[in-house]
Amino acid sequence: MSRLPRVSSRPKIAVQYILDAEKPRNVRGLSGFVGRVKAAVKRMGWELTEFGPDIDPDVITANALSAAGQHAALLGITFTGTSARQTANLASFGGPVGVWYFPRSEWWSMASAGSGIGYLRDEARVRQALKVASIWGDPADADTLERLERFARSAHTAFAMKREKIGLVGGSYYEVMPASNWHPDTLTSSLGPAYAEVDISMLQTAMDDVTPSQVGALVRRLRDLGMQLPSEEGPVEAIRASARVSLAVERLQERLGLTGVAMNCYGGPDPAGYTGVLGRCGASGCLKGHALGSVVVGCESDVVQCAQQMLFRHLLGVVPCMADPWKVGEDGILLAGTCSGPAELAGDARRVRVEAGTLMSLYEVGVLGVCFPEIYPAKALVARIWGRDLERMTVATGEFLGSDSKTMPGRLCLKVGLDDPEAFLERGAVGNHYTFLPTEDLDRDLARLEMLCDFIDIEIERC
Repeated sequence: MSRLPRVSSRPKIAVQYILDAEKPRNVRGLSGFVGRVKAAVKRMGWELTEFGPDIDPDVITANALSAAGQHAALLGITFTGTSARQTANLASFGGPVGVWYFPRSEWWSMASAGSGIGYLRDEARVRQALKVASIWGDPADADTLERLERFARSAHTAFAMKREKIGLVGGSYYEVMPASNWHPDTLTSSLGPAYAEVDISMLQTAMDDVTPSQVGALVRRLRDLGMQLPSEEGPVEAIRASARVSLAVERLQERLGLTGVAMNCYGGPDPAGYTGVLGRCGASGCLKGHALGSVVVGCESDVVQCAQQMLFRHLLGVVPCMADPWKVGEDGILLAGTCSGPAELAGDARRVRVEAGTLMSLYEVGVLGVCFPEIYPAKALVARIWGRDLERMTVATGEFLGSDSKTMPGRLCLKVGLDDPEAFLERGAVGNHYTFLPTEDLDRDLARLEMLCDFIDIEIERC
């Protein structure tokens, strides 16, 4: 098969060094400091374009214009005084602009940077696309490097999302299930991805081209990776059926250039009457996407939350699990259920089980082969984009206590001890699907999420 569409994970950043080229030769200590700054920038691992050192405002404007539309962000680095006007000229970039300055240096970097940043922030009030980030600190300081990475990763996410394309396979389910009365134009203008509706007949046709040998090869690959698969014939056949659908989904990806799919799991308002591609729950098409990361999956036709999974992938480097809140006990523990989850959340393929799962007992149809990652305890971030204009994100935090398939037999159950369960119940109930992310650095990830939301005009509502 041809290679699936990919989106680069390296932020493409333009850097403008704002500095009179003569000063490092004449000012004691400045040359070595500039060298350390440049070395730190190169170590960030970005796809980098460097300009300068320049002090001519017209040159800086020209550099900013040449980078516009081609780079995720422009980072201006100002070392000395008398650079306020030059810093202000970074506004010509028209997108996310960062200004890195050095408040503990003796070269008046802070004074000029402050003037330039003030101008940029005033401009940003009337130019929606212009976003401004203030970055400060020594290049050897870990906090400074995180501020740089936060800026670059947030800008990269907003930039990369415009190169994503989500396919809604099989049409929408209930109007309220994807929750937010969203419109495809809103999805693209607010979050970035292009959108395509894919009739279920296209998936059925693609299934006809999947051979038994291809199905067998996928199942063997899962075993070879160390994932746990059942040995009984019945469950294995269910997994093979799911493998076939997920390979058909992959063919649609190739044909339509999709990087995400939102599957209509049922096919109609009456799950018991579903007669789709397998006569059972369409979540079977998620197997390869979850087990091997071949596509970002949005369950139950939820295109918006599929896009949110993409946001987290670019921003934090991992696709979270999408799940439905099920109950909150008196102990404040939120239990959330889902058919399947990304294997990478387990950290080790040997902690992943591929099983013949079941749908919740409310329904008569069953889920076929699905992926159950065993997730380590960690800090938890629970989030959902919502609102008719997709302009809000509810965010809750807590302790991720793990996952299993026993609490809700045949389903992946996520367990989170919420920091503020009452606030979640009062203000956080805004939909049926949420992003669940286990993280080892909650403060870092929240700070990155806050900057990203500032860049894409989403208001965070903590609960």
